[in-house]
Amino acid sequence: MIRGSADHGEEIAALQFVNSGSTSCVLVGYPSVTLLLNGKRIGQPSRPATAAQSVRTLNPGDVAESLLHDYTSCQAPLSDSLRVRAPGMSLTSVRPAQLRGCVLRVDKLGAAE
Repeated sequence: MIRGSADHGEEIAALQFVNSGSTSCVLVGYPSVTLLLNGKRIGQPSRPATAAQSVRTLNPGDVAESLLHDYTSCQAPLSDSLRVRAPGMSLTSVRPAQLRGCVLRVDKLGAAE
């Protein structure tokens, strides 16, 4: 996760996925993000920002990116980490992050900026 910018009532971070394998892979769907506090889920898992289909082919070494929008308009507790699952995968990764999980939305996968 790469911390991004903020707008009134919204924080933005980039979720990046790297193909570290030796063959191409296809990511179908949207990443899933769950906020954690002391290892326990807080708030609701993320939802896709649009209904548009998200399909991204990654060659070895390629990076795909999805923006995470955290709408911070409530008084939910701050997370201390987040659990990210790549589209179509079962493995997750936990990274430190302080976000307020009022409403989490993820964009479709695109090229890393």
